[in-house]
Amino acid sequence: MLLKFAPKIEHLKCVILTPKEGLVLPRKMVKLLPGTNEVTNDEWKAMRGNIVNELESGEISILAQKVSAGRGKTGGIKAKDLKEMPVNLAVKYVSECNNPDTLTKWYKEVINEEVRLAITKKFKKLGLELPEDEIPETPNGSPMTLNEFDEDEKKDELDDFDDDLTGDDEDDDSDSDDEKEVIDFSSMTVNQLKTECDERGIDYKKFSKKADYIEALENYSEE
Repeated sequence: MLLKFAPKIEHLKCVILTPKEGLVLPRKMVKLLPGTNEVTNDEWKAMRGNIVNELESGEISILAQKVSAGRGKTGGIKAKDLKEMPVNLAVKYVSECNNPDTLTKWYKEVINEEVRLAITKKFKKLGLELPEDEIPETPNGSPMTLNEFDEDEKKDELDDFDDDLTGDDEDDDSDSDDEKEVIDFSSMTVNQLKTECDERGIDYKKFSKKADYIEALENYSEE
């Protein structure tokens, strides 16, 4: 839950957390600095009864709001922490935060580049050192041995060679298909048909009509 603490005179405010059944409270109080602060949902429930006057006067206010589910979509979500807020609001709330603990928490949790940059700038403005990025565990990391790497390289080379052979076969097949392409002799003139016959060595001296040329050429193509 994001809270805004806006006292008339800037000061640190400590709020006691009242234990209640079902609440997880790792600390006994929260410290609010002027500006944006973040507490857990359980801490909010445990402190709310102790800041009634501050809530009524506006000295402390909640920053939770309804966020649209998107253009053309009905409903929405109740954004209560920084990660749920639209980027422009998240950047604004970061700029108003003066709590090092809260900034550190956000730095480790937020992945949006624009918001993370705003957090980094706020650290520098407050003269604070950036926390070290936590290096994630890598249980799936298993580097290959040199022998395994070399064997894998050989397999890749063989696969590439097989692909080349397959490609050659495909080219041959395509050439064969081209050779088997059917020629439409009926669309040719007699002179063109005579040329086709000459190329094939067909004797056409006894042909008296165009159909004779076509029949001879088609029979020749089928052989």
